[in-house]
Amino acid sequence: MRGKGKFGGKDRTVPLHAEVRTSLERLLGELGGPASGPLVRNRDGGALSTRAANTAVCELGATAGIGPSDNGEPFGPHVLRYTFGTDLVRGRGDLAKEPVDLVTVAELMGHADINTTRRYALPTDADKAAALNALTVDQ
Repeated sequence: MRGKGKFGGKDRTVPLHAEVRTSLERLLGELGGPASGPLVRNRDGGALSTRAANTAVCELGATAGIGPSDNGEPFGPHVLRYTFGTDLVRGRGDLAKEPVDLVTVAELMGHADINTTRRYALPTDADKAAALNALTVDQ
């Protein structure tokens, strides 16, 4: 996978969940899929451009009836990535039953700097209110 970046991004090896890997290998075998190179290809057999991949994800989301994220951002790859990171760090959703440490999430997301991953762990207003409400007060 090639990430985005100032100088065209960098190649990344991204681990897959064991069940996803098995299903993908089976599907590729049945379809006679590529053993190497881009998994999803354009009409000419090359890698999809960033714009084409973004359009495909947005169209799939629209077809599935997925609307904007909680902060109003239109559905797209960034929302998927943000949800992935946030759900892992917070241990919520269908991704993680328990919070996953920031270092592991940073590695999974390809972040070179842990501070980039930190934004996924920032408390919400509800988190801050719950922390304050957990304080004991004299009666």
